[in-house]
Amino acid sequence: MRLKTIAYLILIIIVLSNPASTFQYAYQGLYQWAVRMVPTLFPFMMLSSIMIYSGADIELGKLLNIVLKRIYRYSRYGLYAIFMGFLCGFPMGAKVIGELYENKKINRSEALSLLGFCNNIGPAYFLGIILPMLKACGYHSCGWFLFGMYGIPAVYGIVLSHIRTPEVSGCRLTAAPTAGAAKSMPSLLKRACLENTQSLILLGGYITFTNSFRILLDFVPISSDISAVASSFIEIIGGIQAIYTTALGSPVKVFWMMTALCFGGVSCFLQTSCFLEKSGLPLLHYFKHKLLITLISAIYYGVLLFFVL
Repeated sequence: MRLKTIAYLILIIIVLSNPASTFQYAYQGLYQWAVRMVPTLFPFMMLSSIMIYSGADIELGKLLNIVLKRIYRYSRYGLYAIFMGFLCGFPMGAKVIGELYENKKINRSEALSLLGFCNNIGPAYFLGIILPMLKACGYHSCGWFLFGMYGIPAVYGIVLSHIRTPEVSGCRLTAAPTAGAAKSMPSLLKRACLENTQSLILLGGYITFTNSFRILLDFVPISSDISAVASSFIEIIGGIQAIYTTALGSPVKVFWMMTALCFGGVSCFLQTSCFLEKSGLPLLHYFKHKLLITLISAIYYGVLLFFVL
């Protein structure tokens, strides 16, 4: 306990020693949350919640089952989680899985398996922000990078779905329709809006908090390039921009950008934890799989950037 207190005091001293820089980092995090995350994420969060509360998720799962049932050994609700996780991106994957598990539409085994690969950077952010950076670095063919960002987790998910324990593989809990399914649309909208607004405020707090602690790297005797790379593993949005503006060569710069995107950063884990805490799903399980996917992706990007392209 005493060591924790000393550590907290050191952090306070560091923050107070350079309040202008701390303010700037915190402002950058808050700005990125307000300008990019809220308008991009909130509509998807609302729609997903309404679908789950109303029971429309199983209808979409039935359609997905026609196409994916031979590839992924998950229930129809599990296929819905895969669809929403990859389409909407982080942290929607964790949110959807948590809500499905809370509403007893998937069991714990399936939730944990899905959590291992369904929580990645969203394609809207990748195509709108990252792809122009890649092109500016001289990489105009996005197929290789799209596979690394989404193909590797997708293949990893296929493997996970086939190694689940036999007694739960391919099955789901039989649950009665949730209470929200019998409510009117205004009630569903109110519930979804209240819960998702609260979730977004939490996400904003995590992003602002973690981004402000990029100040710690200013006190470490390392080059600005290394500091930029390290910052991306703290908070992904500001960190990626920092790497992009360094003087590193294009292959090195892109390697670290893509690897950091696969990992997500400390901020990503804190945001994911706020969706898993209510459902009781373990963050450590998510961390282990995310770390393994990041390692596989780093090897892939290393070979791609330094030996293929």
